[in-house]
Amino acid sequence: MEGYIRFDRFIDLETSLEQLLAQIQGAPMTATCWKWALIAAHSALQGSVCIALRGSAGFDTWKRNDLKKWLDAYENKKDLPNTQLDNFMQLFDRLFDKESGIERDLINRLNEYRNYFIHFNTDQFTIERKFIVDAIGESVSAMIAAPTRSKGIFFYEEWQSERFNALCQSIRARLKVLADA
Repeated sequence: MEGYIRFDRFIDLETSLEQLLAQIQGAPMTATCWKWALIAAHSALQGSVCIALRGSAGFDTWKRNDLKKWLDAYENKKDLPNTQLDNFMQLFDRLFDKESGIERDLINRLNEYRNYFIHFNTDQFTIERKFIVDAIGESVSAMIAAPTRSKGIFFYEEWQSERFNALCQSIRARLKVLADA
C-alpha cells in the first residue's frame, strides 16, 4: 500500500520505548528530555496495557458506555458507532489489581503529569527529578508485567518479545545511572 503509513499496537509500543530510551540518554538531561521521557513512558505503558487487555475483539479497552452502544447496534443490525479508548487509569485498573505489586499512586501521578505536559496551560511547571525517575521505573515494571496478565496474545513473533525485553532492560539500566547521579 504505497503512499500509506502503517501503525499497529506493537509498533506504537516499540516506538514509545525507543523514544523513552532516546530521551533518557540525553547528555545533559535537559528539561525537555525529562518531559518527553515521561510522555514516552506513559505512551509505552498505555500501549502495553492495551495490548494485554485487547483479547480477541478489543472490547476491554473501550469506554464502557461505548461498548454498550456498540453491542446494542450489533445485536440490532444498526450502524456500528465509533468507539473510544477508555481513560488511562481505568485501563490500568482493569489490568492491575491492588495485589499486583505495582505502585498505583506513582502510575496515577505519571498520568497526571503527562496530562499537564500534553495540555500545558501555565507559564511554568516544576517537577521533582526523582519522581520522574521513580515513575518511569514503575511504568517499566508494569510494562514488563503486562504480558503475563494478557488476555490474549501479547507478542505475535519471537523478535517482538526479544525487542521489548531488550528495550526495557536498557531503559532500566539507564534509569539506575540517572537515579545514582
